[in-house]
Amino acid sequence: MEKITYYGETDGIALEQMVRYEKFDMRVKHFHTQYEIFYIVEGERVFFFNNREYIARAGDLILVDSNLIHMTRSVAGSNAGHNRIILYVSRNKMEEYDRIYPSLQLIRFFDDYYGVYHLDREQQGLILTLFRSVRHALDARQHNYKVGIDLDILSWLFKLMAFVRRQRREIPHDCDSPKYRAAYGIADYLSQNCERAISLDELADQFYLSRSYICRIFKEITGYTISEYTNIHRIRKAKRYLEETDMSISDIAHALGYESLTYFERMFKNYMTLSPLKYRKTLNTVTYTNGPQVAFTEEPHHDNFLDSVNASKSFVR
Repeated sequence: MEKITYYGETDGIALEQMVRYEKFDMRVKHFHTQYEIFYIVEGERVFFFNNREYIARAGDLILVDSNLIHMTRSVAGSNAGHNRIILYVSRNKMEEYDRIYPSLQLIRFFDDYYGVYHLDREQQGLILTLFRSVRHALDARQHNYKVGIDLDILSWLFKLMAFVRRQRREIPHDCDSPKYRAAYGIADYLSQNCERAISLDELADQFYLSRSYICRIFKEITGYTISEYTNIHRIRKAKRYLEETDMSISDIAHALGYESLTYFERMFKNYMTLSPLKYRKTLNTVTYTNGPQVAFTEEPHHDNFLDSVNASKSFVR
């Protein structure tokens, strides 16, 4: 069971709080052009990105870079839910911030510093103050509220950048475990060689493991099958080719190791909801592996933002 306790949006900015009351594993493995500022109010989550698994807990901040392949799920053996808030910033909005304040280099910051961070009390207070301020602006929609939201976000990002550069990012989970080292190594190998066909026999020879063991531990740790992980990396590259080059659809398919154009188009549509040709024409914002995009109205929905699970917290007003 889940409940969206708040959603509001304006040009290039969206704020959402969701509470899940039981175990939840994200079925949609995706990447998108939006940046995510993800804060865990209560509970804990496993994140998988950049070929590694990370554990994030209440009070932690997760910075998700544009076009970063990622997924999240419950901690193994736990049936507990979680309460999280996400501030979404579009790629266009971040580029706008960089044009206005080029010295901040926000796009480069997210590219260099995405990951999981343990916030101290002061930083937790700052991010919750930001969320409250953005929520209030989205609800009231007073004159120049969009400017106010931009200034609030930029002010918070300025403070966050100084904090993050002094902090150590969360290290990958169980990186000393042989099982995890194997899964991480396989993820690296697949992402680096996604343009060509990689068989289970090749992986078995490369890592001196049985094919069945490779399939089992990779799915257990990453949440992906071998073919899913190869395909999502291929489709992310295909997306860039479509956006940044004039290569034909068939040339892109061939460059990414697809022997069948029909299969490439089917995989692309599976991840992007559009065919390669339609994507090139429309340049969608968010990519999903399955299911339709969720549409939200401009009018915000809420009931007791920041209050649905953690009502005793001092930041609730």
